[in-house]
Amino acid sequence: GPVAKLCEMIDGWEILKKRDIPPHVIEFIKKEKFWGMIIPKEYGGLGFSNFAHSQVVHAVSTRSTAVGVTVMVPNSLGPAELLVHYGTDEQKKHYLPRLANGQEIPCFGLTEPLAGSDAGSISSNGVVFKGDDGKLYIRLNWNKRWITLAAISTTIGLAFKLRDPENFLGKGE
Repeated sequence: GPVAKLCEMIDGWEILKKRDIPPHVIEFIKKEKFWGMIIPKEYGGLGFSNFAHSQVVHAVSTRSTAVGVTVMVPNSLGPAELLVHYGTDEQKKHYLPRLANGQEIPCFGLTEPLAGSDAGSISSNGVVFKGDDGKLYIRLNWNKRWITLAAISTTIGLAFKLRDPENFLGKGE
């Protein structure tokens, strides 16, 4: 199936030398919903279990670690996982189908220069405030690095510490 075809398309040595995954490989990943493996079928994803996802990543990684990580990260960290568990129905209906079919390319911003991937030590922060229009917004201050797919992403899951000094969200500061 698609996993075998993807593996046939991958030239691990070329990817390593050029430090780039060819566009036709990225397009195949999108078309065959490799970035939508964990997204439920009702949102256009493949609805794979963790075990199925890991088997696909294992197979692809035997051809290229870079492609394996490119397939793995959007399915284990990032917007889709966060939306499936914590998103509103409106957010799920909008973003999950777009992430599943590759229309949106996800990344996850966790690591920082002084914190690495220790989420408890991150200094990125946000403050909830009310705009002149009466709507709620978040003012962000962040500095991230080592974000897989950042160069081609269109959607980011961003790790930061949120403060709500005015208790606009009703959950305390």
